[in-house]
Amino acid sequence: MKRIAPYFLTLALLVLLVASATAESLSGGPHPRKHWPANPEITAYHRANIQPVLQQQRQKLEAQLDPADRTQLTAYRTQLKALREQGKALRQAPATPPADGSNRPALTDVQREQRQQLHSQTKGIMLNVAQLAQKYEVPIQQLAKEVEPQKEKWAADLKALATKNATPEQQERMAAHGGRMRHHGAHRFFAPARFLLMDPNAPTAATSERNLGGTSFYPNPATATSQLDYDVKKAGPVTVELLDSKGNKLRTLVATTEQEKGPHTQQLDLRDLPAGTYFYKIITKAGSETKRFVKE
Repeated sequence: MKRIAPYFLTLALLVLLVASATAESLSGGPHPRKHWPANPEITAYHRANIQPVLQQQRQKLEAQLDPADRTQLTAYRTQLKALREQGKALRQAPATPPADGSNRPALTDVQREQRQQLHSQTKGIMLNVAQLAQKYEVPIQQLAKEVEPQKEKWAADLKALATKNATPEQQERMAAHGGRMRHHGAHRFFAPARFLLMDPNAPTAATSERNLGGTSFYPNPATATSQLDYDVKKAGPVTVELLDSKGNKLRTLVATTEQEKGPHTQQLDLRDLPAGTYFYKIITKAGSETKRFVKE
């Protein structure tokens, strides 16, 4: 019995954290609370730098899943998507004007009952996902360990971006938590249930974030001189950085103070680059994009 207790304690904590977060996303939270607006730089950073790596690791896990589990996860994703849509419709439905003078409308009795039903259904699904995640906890930990240096860089970069754009009120909250950013911690990306629920076939920044400037690099593997083609969506400065396999900046390949909107081509001198895996990061006024290439 003593051996079993830690398992259920871990499972209970995981379900509480994940289900609570999902339930609040359905209804806006059970109680009025302060929500900070999304930071576009952090969003762009996540989509360009973090999401492709997570997608790559999740695709590795997909091959290790039992066929029945893959089918079940697809069903869970569909069910959760439907619940999110219902929660969104509920938030947009007419509500009783607030009696306390606040800006938050009061839910009707019917709406409160509907919200509770959504919460219950979501918690039930997340409990099943958490139980399934226990089965794959070891391979998920191994996949997370493979990108440990990148996770450390993500955490540092996200903290820097959050600090840079924080309002005085947000800075006070950060100081109260010892400078820790609760909402941007890179450790959460490999939480078993969250990671398992990721759709390995979902589009990544390379295919969906065309507003950041679609890029192509060839030849890849790179030669002494390679060509970078990119599309500037908003006129302004453009920087291309060379990163090592861990995401550390090696040098700046391109730095222009102003480029017009439209397609551009740059020849990159890579003759002194040792063989290995690298990334190039292009930063434009519209955002940033990071892609991998190989030098043989």
